[in-house]
Amino acid sequence: MKSLFTLLLFIVPLLAQPNDSLFLRIVLPEKDTLTYSASRHRIAASTNKNSKAFINYKEVNVYASGAFVGMHTLTSDTTTLHIAVFNAKGDSLYKDVFFFRPVAKTYPEGTIYIDNISSPLEDMWMTAGDILEVRIKAAPGQQPVFDIDDVESGIPMRELTAKNGTGYGSYVGQYKIKATDKCSDAMIQVRIKKNFFSSEKTFAKGKISIIQDSLPRVAEITGKRPFLNAGLGTDRLGGAKLGFLVEGVRVVVTGKVGSQYRVKLSDGMEAWLPQEYAQLLPVNTSLPSTLTGSISVNGNDTEDVVRIGLGQKVPYTSEQLTDPMAIVVNIFGATSNTNWITHQLSAVGIQQVKIAQAGAEHSQLTIFLKHKQHWGYDISYEGSTMRIRIRRPPVIADSTKPLLKLTIAVDAGHGIGSEGAKGATGVVEKDMTLAIAKEVNAQLQAKGIKCVMTRETDDNVTMTERADKIINAGAQLFVSIHCNSIGENGDPEQVKGTSTYYRYPGFKPLSDIMYKKMLSLGLAEWGVTGNFNFSLSGPTQFPNVLVEAAFLSNPEDEMKLLDENFRKQIAAKIIDGLEEFVNKYSK
Repeated sequence: MKSLFTLLLFIVPLLAQPNDSLFLRIVLPEKDTLTYSASRHRIAASTNKNSKAFINYKEVNVYASGAFVGMHTLTSDTTTLHIAVFNAKGDSLYKDVFFFRPVAKTYPEGTIYIDNISSPLEDMWMTAGDILEVRIKAAPGQQPVFDIDDVESGIPMRELTAKNGTGYGSYVGQYKIKATDKCSDAMIQVRIKKNFFSSEKTFAKGKISIIQDSLPRVAEITGKRPFLNAGLGTDRLGGAKLGFLVEGVRVVVTGKVGSQYRVKLSDGMEAWLPQEYAQLLPVNTSLPSTLTGSISVNGNDTEDVVRIGLGQKVPYTSEQLTDPMAIVVNIFGATSNTNWITHQLSAVGIQQVKIAQAGAEHSQLTIFLKHKQHWGYDISYEGSTMRIRIRRPPVIADSTKPLLKLTIAVDAGHGIGSEGAKGATGVVEKDMTLAIAKEVNAQLQAKGIKCVMTRETDDNVTMTERADKIINAGAQLFVSIHCNSIGENGDPEQVKGTSTYYRYPGFKPLSDIMYKKMLSLGLAEWGVTGNFNFSLSGPTQFPNVLVEAAFLSNPEDEMKLLDENFRKQIAAKIIDGLEEFVNKYSK
């Protein structure tokens, strides 16, 4: 009850504000003084609903909630944002916010300088054949070189050119590591000759270790819900993930950048493993490699199980196909030696299983399904035998109560320490999502349906804890509830609506159904997004969907979310979507 109580403490005084009581609450900008680089900044604030509001002396609309929003255009290095509100009596309140644009560093004409080294920024492990790339920003028209301590010096760099063919001071240089190179934490220095006697010099932030005698090396996977990244790129959701692994899997480490190990999966594929999930084994540990053995295919009352014998726990990735309906498991470090695939009649949901050699030490297992929808699967190891457990569609006796024998997991996005989006009235996403999630839970329980919530209070629960709770509960379906927000540079009045998100193509149908249900509430379209890298979209064990109910940054959407009756309607539509999905794809 803590979160709802907090929400009511905020909403009730706001809605019950006397007509002549004037106040000014500014949500964005959050500070009195800001530095900026964009050309405009979003404003979100609230006052008494009967008052008038002005942004930079221009009147803006005050919504029934008291919210008002706008944009501040930044035209010079220093600008002032003036926000003012007036009531009918002529009383006024105002606030000035000061914006400062960081002044770019300038150099006198003809000066030879190195502005920055943009790569490498992190320490690296490399070995023979790897290419070290150094990038700098410096005075145009120069001939910089870089040196690797105790390895090589005077490595030339070339200037990149603009479309008109002229250089603009961005340089790149590369060095291919030789079999004879070796160093530990070597500094990388960039030099530009100024005259016969002196050079402009600076060092890269990242250092390099060239390790020839102990790479490749074996690491064992540790920790909870370890994963492989596709690359070193990242955004607010983290790097794009190739998939999750289990403890005990051994991988081949061929290098390192910052806090991520480079892992060789096959001759044509590598991945990146966060250091926290790896325990390096002794240098002389044999590289993981195995032959595939016999395959068994059987089932029980609720699932089908495929087992493939392997000599040890090697890494894997998986993907969902929808035409034909299938699960593909890529097993790395494995060479096919399978001569038996035994299919028992108890495996009623599996059409066929086949194995093929996709590349050197890369076996590919394809499991063709009889169902018309993916219901989830789990990959693990029993000793060194890989086990793939595949859920069958639920059997529904009564189409009017399709969820009755299922367990539904509901996630209220964010929590203390992660408030999420903010509305112009000051309401925060973590409170809105908890209010909606509790309503979903109440409506499900009223129907006699088991519901598991990832959080029921204002506390913040880690993504790993949330995933563990859902999986351990044996949930068949999962919904994560959020409220959207435009960025600080976007127009809040122009962007509104609802959207749904999924990661795997096999779970898209649930996202499609849920999106249509949300649109039936009169919300604007924002779309269905796939390949979504949210942590709780990652589990393959159950169909899942993330629902961004509406834009908290949009005053009209915010008013809907503040309405208890509308939140109940959202909850009802989420349940309708789950019911339609189950009715459509169950047995």
